[in-house]
Amino acid sequence: MKIFVSYTSEQAEVAQSLDLALRAEGHSTFFDRASLPSGEAYNRKIRDGVQDCDLFIFLVSPQSVTHGRYSLAELEFAQAKWPNPAGHVLPVLVTPTEMNAVPPYLKAVSMLQPSGDIAASVAAEVERLAKPWRYPRLRQSAAMVLVVLVGAAGAVWLARAYLHEQQRAEAIRLVNAAKLQEQTGNYASAWDLAANAASNASTAEVVGAQEQVAMEWLRNIWVIEGKETFTDIVNKVLPVLSQCAASAPSQRAADCLAHLGWADFLRSREGAGGLDPAQYYRRAFEVDPGNVFAHTMLAHHLARASGAINDIRSQFSAALASGRERGFVRHYQFAALLYYHSPQSEEEAIRVADDMRRNSEPMAGADKNDYQRWQLWNVYYDRVIRGNDKAAFLSALPPRDHLATFRWLFPEDSVPDDKRNLYLFMLATFEEGNGQQTEALKAYRAVQDALAGQGAVGGPLVDATAASIKRLSH
Repeated sequence: MKIFVSYTSEQAEVAQSLDLALRAEGHSTFFDRASLPSGEAYNRKIRDGVQDCDLFIFLVSPQSVTHGRYSLAELEFAQAKWPNPAGHVLPVLVTPTEMNAVPPYLKAVSMLQPSGDIAASVAAEVERLAKPWRYPRLRQSAAMVLVVLVGAAGAVWLARAYLHEQQRAEAIRLVNAAKLQEQTGNYASAWDLAANAASNASTAEVVGAQEQVAMEWLRNIWVIEGKETFTDIVNKVLPVLSQCAASAPSQRAADCLAHLGWADFLRSREGAGGLDPAQYYRRAFEVDPGNVFAHTMLAHHLARASGAINDIRSQFSAALASGRERGFVRHYQFAALLYYHSPQSEEEAIRVADDMRRNSEPMAGADKNDYQRWQLWNVYYDRVIRGNDKAAFLSALPPRDHLATFRWLFPEDSVPDDKRNLYLFMLATFEEGNGQQTEALKAYRAVQDALAGQGAVGGPLVDATAASIKRLSH
């Protein structure tokens, strides 16, 4: 087997040991760069070396994945040759490296992480990878023997069966790799792997994997402005979702119908006209009346259209009642209610947080929801500190629940120092509402002392704190 070893000068010693081990196993390696001419001739020789190899080994280290290192140029040559690295590229971790710095192309395949001798571990893995490549003539000879023994027709049937099984096994391997990429949020890579799996074998498992990646990609979509658009991604996944939606009525078909509606919503955000996402949600209800995605996405649609809070609440309640994807529903529930800053939607968002607290659902500190948690902080600030429609906000929950939910959302040790005075004032407000006047007065005075120590002599917080202390002191 012809092998190209990509490494940086810091790993030259490891690369040399690996070169010797691979040559001892009968492989030829592209290793020594010292004798190559400089300039474009050097680049051409490297490109030719990658183009000519059967396996590309990339030694992963902090240096090799650093922007500007030639190792990344070699990796680009490999990617140009094999858009799908499976079976062709072997990343080997030789030095502990931050995985976020590793190119997605390398993370699309399993990374070898030797626990002992690096050269021996790599040689053993290469031996495993080389088996299908090493014995093509043996398989051809076996096929000729089969022709003699069972006749041409039987041999052709067996050859086809063998090829089918090989393709199915490759498809399963690609599906598993796609699932790993999906779990890390690398949906573009997961989609490419699933599509390659489908080109090998269009089994129910492969088709299901494509559908799953398509739906998750749309639900978690983000793009870099100027490089890609929502519409670009929608156009990639639309054929798979359309085929799924047109299949026999089932929960899965309803899921795909709902995501077709979401795809239209994403395109409409970029200016596409004449689209009606809600029609797909309603068609999903015809197939699966309690479909979690259709109810959630329709609620989001109603919120963006400034629909009635009762209608929005009803759709989210139906989504939660499905028992599926509860975290997804809650995430979109906050996104919908906090999109427009109406008093009614803000109060409903606080009631949602209270319900989550009662049901021991995760919110505070969860990475996915942390942004929304601080969006809720802004609601508290506007309604309690600034006093915008404060009475209605305080009546959104019973006093005891208001206090408990505020503490649940914002544990005191999670509040940054620059927000501490605001936090204590809001906490005191809820304590006062709950009849805990002693605790509230103590918190108000702590705010007053802190503000005085900072030299604050006026402003909404100073004035509101003084008024609260005066009120409770009497």
